[in-house]
Amino acid sequence: MNARPQGAGAGAGDDRRGGGSRGSRVRLAAVLALTGVAALHGTTTQPVPRIELSGMEPAVRQQIEAAYRSVAAATTQPAPAAAASFGEAGEVFLLYSLSEAAFPCFENATALAPQELRWAYFAGIAARLRGELDRARDHLRRALALRSPFPAALVRLGEVEILRADLDSAGRAYTAALAFPDTAPAAHFGLGRLALLRGDARLAAEHFEATLAAQPTASVVHAQLAIAYRRLGQLDRAAAQAAAHGDGIVRFNDPLMSALDAANASNANRITGALRALQEGRFAEAATALRQAAAVDPRDVRVWLGLGHAQESLGDAAAAERSFRQAVELEPDNARARLKLGTLLAQRGARGEGIEHLRAAVRLRPDYKDARFNLATALAQEGRLAEAAAECDALLQLAPQDREARTLRDQLRADLAEEQRQQGPGKQPPPPPPPLE
Repeated sequence: MNARPQGAGAGAGDDRRGGGSRGSRVRLAAVLALTGVAALHGTTTQPVPRIELSGMEPAVRQQIEAAYRSVAAATTQPAPAAAASFGEAGEVFLLYSLSEAAFPCFENATALAPQELRWAYFAGIAARLRGELDRARDHLRRALALRSPFPAALVRLGEVEILRADLDSAGRAYTAALAFPDTAPAAHFGLGRLALLRGDARLAAEHFEATLAAQPTASVVHAQLAIAYRRLGQLDRAAAQAAAHGDGIVRFNDPLMSALDAANASNANRITGALRALQEGRFAEAATALRQAAAVDPRDVRVWLGLGHAQESLGDAAAAERSFRQAVELEPDNARARLKLGTLLAQRGARGEGIEHLRAAVRLRPDYKDARFNLATALAQEGRLAEAAAECDALLQLAPQDREARTLRDQLRADLAEEQRQQGPGKQPPPPPPPLE
């Protein structure tokens, strides 16, 4: 009997990859005119707001301070150099999701250098983050006019048009993006959302199924597919999809944003990249990045959970155990940390302690199906068949369609019956303790 394998950890956030640290989220201190609304080379430039820098990681703060120096220098430069200064400063602000400062930088850059693709594209992304949807549409259309084909811009334009409720325009953008392998999964997802909005659940399901076929880890799609199945009357399939919902996003190749993300110096970005490497099976790379992240912030439980997963996958069970123990020490009430440590201990033969951690995981999250299954497995391996069967019964109350749990429960019942037969008539095994509620 084997425990269920566990996933790598948290999924990525939105389709911008590697934003700034959530723990040191910056605030807009005041809209101060760093450059002021001024005419520069005959072009009216917008002020760039000053961002409060306290609480930032030192490496990130240095990058942002350098960006403000570039903005200040733009006022004394010829137009091409001024556009570059504004644009490169905007890239730094966008890198850390500081759209309040990024957007005016890119608008200034596009005004001074209207033929520069990067500034138009990044202006569209920054405007979308700001919620200025009409400006986002205009800048993304400008980027598409400057480069054709530009699949990533088509995907982003489709998203903006959905938010603007222009479904026909969104459909045209996503259909165009469907022709390119790097953006086809994202295009299917967008077209599925459009089909749902238009009431065509069957077409929506087809698009969502195509997305998941290409990107099985894009667990956000399951919720949308559940809605489609429910509208089609396929309630069992809808329930299964709803249960599989997670935060794994639909990804698409975006060379400009990927190049920008490479400059992200935040520890949060390092962790995000490492967790992505775990999901993609690049365990040695993930372990290296997570060790670096632990050196910066050893109090982040995600680091130790991810590092333990990478070490376990690389065959270093002893190191994985140390990492999972560190995660439990940091957050004793973290059910996932208890699950990971308990499962590993049980697999390494320390089933008594492993069972205690797995029981803690179930106590912390009674609906934690993997924890209940692994607890039942460990109990069965210890010969505590009645207790194991009781945990399987509790799991099947949560997930009646769980075939693994049903198979294990049936095997345990058969083993218990054989044990009773060998004991002879009139002898009853002691009743098992009730499963944890």
